[in-house]
Amino acid sequence: MTLNQINYFQKIAEIGNMGRTAELLHISQPSLSVAISNLEKELNVKLFHRTGHRLFLSTDGEQFLIHAKKILTDVQEAQLHMQSLSADREVHIRIGCIAPVLYDYLPKRIQEFLAIPKNKKLKIDFTTDNTSVLIPKLRDGYYDFVICSESDSNDLLQTELIREPYVLLCPPKAPVPENWEDLLEKDLIGFHIRAAAHHEVHTMLLQHGIQPVYRHRAPDEESIASLVSHGFGYGIVPRVGALEHFDIQILPLPAPSDSIVRTIYMTQLISRPPIGAAKRFHDFLMKHNS
Repeated sequence: MTLNQINYFQKIAEIGNMGRTAELLHISQPSLSVAISNLEKELNVKLFHRTGHRLFLSTDGEQFLIHAKKILTDVQEAQLHMQSLSADREVHIRIGCIAPVLYDYLPKRIQEFLAIPKNKKLKIDFTTDNTSVLIPKLRDGYYDFVICSESDSNDLLQTELIREPYVLLCPPKAPVPENWEDLLEKDLIGFHIRAAAHHEVHTMLLQHGIQPVYRHRAPDEESIASLVSHGFGYGIVPRVGALEHFDIQILPLPAPSDSIVRTIYMTQLISRPPIGAAKRFHDFLMKHNS
């Protein structure tokens, strides 16, 4: 059974004449007759009775017409819904990101993007969360793409967007540790263990035989910087623009530190790449990053 057959059936039921229906549908009458005959064979019922040149619905035909109208209405509603989504995609972008991206990097890029005349009227939704939360929501269709930490999922395409060195945050006027041994004797403030940044910095430090023990934990860079500014201890965080707003010392980590960096990725589903305005912004970021 095809949508064409269902549409042909409904039109014949309305008009009651095979020839006039064929003219209306711009097909030949023999083709229309064959389509209806095949539909009757598939359903194993007689859909019409003929009286002269007039066609009338059989009892089975009347029952099938109820289904046919519902099917065609559902198809029309689906078409209208998808067309509205397509139109919405031309003016609406849904971005999920880890919070640090929204401190400085993403607002600047978006302002540059919106300055392009064709993008002036775009609507953009921002949501921040941990990478472990963002990626499942990307799969569920909440976002066009996400900007987050690395993931080993094979259904994702990740492109490096930002590299930020990890730095040492010291309380104002506090002594600066000369080496890792000195630093590890201090009270340390780390990320919550469920945060991607915790696993990232912990893994990198372990590669150098460094295993810090944290006295306090906080959800993000700003929270850690706030605690450091109030003398709770020392922090190891990626260098983000928001750190400049706190009364703290921002210093390089003790050597070796060159390989201790955070990488942030543009992340999309391989099976569902961005479309419309989201694709334009995605391509804009990729070009700006090249």
